[in-house]
Amino acid sequence: MKYKVIPLLLCPVLAYGKDITHISTYEDNYVLGTYTTDINQSAYSEMGSEMDSLQDFEVKFQISASIPFYRFSSGTALMGAYTQKSLWQLANSDISSPFRETNYKPQVFLAHQSNMLLFNHVEAGYKHESNGQSSKLSRSWDRLYVAAERFSGPVEYGVHAWWVITTENDDMENYYAPYELWAKVYTRAGVVNTRGFYNFADDKGGVELGYTFYFNDILGVYLQGYHGYGETLIDYDHSQTRVGLGIKLMNL
Repeated sequence: MKYKVIPLLLCPVLAYGKDITHISTYEDNYVLGTYTTDINQSAYSEMGSEMDSLQDFEVKFQISASIPFYRFSSGTALMGAYTQKSLWQLANSDISSPFRETNYKPQVFLAHQSNMLLFNHVEAGYKHESNGQSSKLSRSWDRLYVAAERFSGPVEYGVHAWWVITTENDDMENYYAPYELWAKVYTRAGVVNTRGFYNFADDKGGVELGYTFYFNDILGVYLQGYHGYGETLIDYDHSQTRVGLGIKLMNL
């Protein structure tokens, strides 16, 4: 078929979007060339870092996969997942083209899949996220979370809510909300996706909007935009607008 999304429109009871039986993709996997309107130079200049001439162009990529550890039943499993997001100053040879920021997010959780009222996939578990830096550049937090999501059909959506156990940065919760919402809409012209959060107490938020045109059953052209705080951990207290274009892997 010409578009990967056509079967989704014709058959709304396809398999769930997250696989609890095999190693598979978990969050989105992509690589983009991006431009940001306001790179977070101050985070490094305060440290007297050699990265004092950052470029607005960066390569942004994310890899993410999950694995079942133990299946309790056909619809319930103990799972593990790993997601890594990086910002790479690829064209900045003046400072040796460094990886400016990498976020590492391992997690373990219990997943259950069945036809519920509004959702067909729920998770409850623990996730750690850090950027592997030291001193004032270090960012990390540990969270317990629950997620309720709906996969299959032309519209998919979900909500993730969490409780912070520990954080290395005391004001992180002043910027991130304790939840994130996401949605995907499948059409014959492509897939539109969005995710975001808004901290009502402190009037801070962040939103991502994307569009994917799949040219085969595996890969697609991906356009992504992000506006607000918290795109990565180093930018949790920094607002910017980023646009990027690249390649996205179909969730497998």
